[in-house]
Amino acid sequence: MGRRGRNDHPRSRDQPGGWVEIQKQNAAFEEYYRALNIVPESEWLAFFATCKQTLPVTFRITGTSHHDALQIRDTLVSEYVPFLKNITWEGEEVEPPTKLPWYPDGLAWQIRVGKTVIRKSKPFARFQRFLVVETDVGNISRQEAVSMIPPLLLDVQPHHAVIDLCAAPGSKTAQLIEAVHAVPDPTGIVVANDSDHKRSHMLIHQVKRLNSPNLVVTNHDAQLFPRIRIGDESYLRYDRVLCDVPCSGDGTMRKNINVWRDWAIHNGLSLHQTQINILNRGLHLLKPGGKLVYSTCSLNPIENEAVVSQAVRMWRGKVRVVDCTELLPGLVRRKGMTSWKVMGKDKLWKDGPEDGIPASCFVQGDEIELGVEHCMRVYPHDQDTGGFFITLFEKIAEASDAATSAPLKRKPRPDDVLEQDGSAKRPKATDDATESEPTQPPDADRRPVAVKKKERLPRDANEEPFKFLASDHTTIENCWSFYSISDDFPRTSLLVRNATGEPVRTIYYVHPQLFPVISLNDTKVKFIHAGIKLFAYQKTLEGTCPWRVQSEGMAVLYRHIARNEGDAVRVVRCGLDTLETLCHVTFPKFNELKDKEFLNQLLALTEGCVFLEVVDAAEDNKPLVFPMWRGRGSVNLMLPKQDTAELLLRVFRVENVRDEGNKKENGTPAESTDAPAETEPETPATTDQTETEVAEPDETA
Repeated sequence: MGRRGRNDHPRSRDQPGGWVEIQKQNAAFEEYYRALNIVPESEWLAFFATCKQTLPVTFRITGTSHHDALQIRDTLVSEYVPFLKNITWEGEEVEPPTKLPWYPDGLAWQIRVGKTVIRKSKPFARFQRFLVVETDVGNISRQEAVSMIPPLLLDVQPHHAVIDLCAAPGSKTAQLIEAVHAVPDPTGIVVANDSDHKRSHMLIHQVKRLNSPNLVVTNHDAQLFPRIRIGDESYLRYDRVLCDVPCSGDGTMRKNINVWRDWAIHNGLSLHQTQINILNRGLHLLKPGGKLVYSTCSLNPIENEAVVSQAVRMWRGKVRVVDCTELLPGLVRRKGMTSWKVMGKDKLWKDGPEDGIPASCFVQGDEIELGVEHCMRVYPHDQDTGGFFITLFEKIAEASDAATSAPLKRKPRPDDVLEQDGSAKRPKATDDATESEPTQPPDADRRPVAVKKKERLPRDANEEPFKFLASDHTTIENCWSFYSISDDFPRTSLLVRNATGEPVRTIYYVHPQLFPVISLNDTKVKFIHAGIKLFAYQKTLEGTCPWRVQSEGMAVLYRHIARNEGDAVRVVRCGLDTLETLCHVTFPKFNELKDKEFLNQLLALTEGCVFLEVVDAAEDNKPLVFPMWRGRGSVNLMLPKQDTAELLLRVFRVENVRDEGNKKENGTPAESTDAPAETEPETPATTDQTETEVAEPDETA
């Protein structure tokens, strides 16, 4: 198991006095789950002991290019793992990183090493540097092992329409996006939704690094998620639906230490109806023949098998629970429970519905017939993971709304939307709150109404509307002519985010499949993110196209460059030696370039942005491609600092990159003779007009 350093104690700062160590004990938790017999009595001690141990670190090699992910995996296997074997620390042998046996293609790994070893052991320090660099650019994502299971079971294909109804913080959504992008130009889309306004913006930061034009982020209560119109009489239906619902989160006790302090029986009871409502809504949105995964990070059958049973009853043979025994070989899992007991808030076992506990919480004798045993339970002691529950549904046919309705017994309360710690979901329920009967203090009508403090959003959150540009807009015509973009590019999918609808600072691109989704928004779906940056305005550039290509949109534009004879294509080529120079030197002058062929290509083009092809790095006829600035007297590789560091490490094996030349942290040079490198500023940007303009270059520097 993972070893903690001397200072790696489980503590909480949710106390007036500061840090207070939390004891990993909760008598109510132990009594409840032991009585439910969620594991055989012979396994209880092993189960409970594992629950108290620190969760191993797990990470996933990510990216919308499967080819790049495999490259990074091969680098990990060949350059780092061999040097992490036979290491001892303080007299004990340290276990090297290992692959998760059930994750496809060896793209998920586990580390059972404490922070002290990683920081102070030289071989692990080098490995940590690799992880940090690749994580900074989004090629590696830290994610709990059990959290990776639901997206895998959905079997998402590149042509699928997918929705994640409770998406924040976004690690599962990222997996869904990667599955859609298994081919270069997928036609599928991903809708990522979260009911919490602030967390929906935080979700954007998790998935934005994948640079997917096929993604849209929404902010709605999942229980009432609206239909999205895509035609005169047609609405968007989904091939795949993920319902990773709000839950008590007691399966996260190995990483969320507060579970031990806060666990109480009412946590699961208060969420039961909300979970049914979300699952039922997901089944309505699903196409016949489509698949839905229902999952929680809870061990409680009230939140798991009881919810699944009720949903199958409501749909009356129109949905079925899929047997996943043959899926994900190597994953140790248990069958779903077909019998359980129900405890009330008074900590007494109940024989039937009472005290606001609905009948759907109780065993009704048809659980085996409903296929509940096909649900999956993942326990900590089986494979050194957290606790998790997963069920795969298949929709057989549509059913009438009346037959499947699960009317809300009340308007959803704010405490139905739960805060999360990582992927853990913790209820805000109180002992006084029940699902069917919310209570108020006796003097509630005499108390002053508290003014809710406005949530502080991320600094770069954009709340401006989406406005599509006309395909023959003057700005688009200028960009297409300047960059020699072919006519097969879907120009109707270009948009801006400001009330005027005019390109002022940034032009975005969304996949054509999202055009009707956003443009026909008569149901007032709250879209908060869509598209990737294609062009940014460079106001200091005169006499030529002032719109710079952005790295997010590089791959999209590159596929549509017209290469007909006679076209003034803005593509230049170089070898690895020149690329390495451009990574180290921010603005090399023309007379400093050793590659004369490269220089001649530059001199044949006018000032502005160009596409850089690195032919020496080509594999399977796919060269590396970057945006580059051709200035009046120098050139600049337009990459943020973290991308440059990753490129040096992965391609050239250059480690411990320091700030060189005049580069700053955000990738913008302090002084330049031409246009600046591309930046990803963390600055307020509520409209295109308010985004920071790039300073005019100092030609005399």
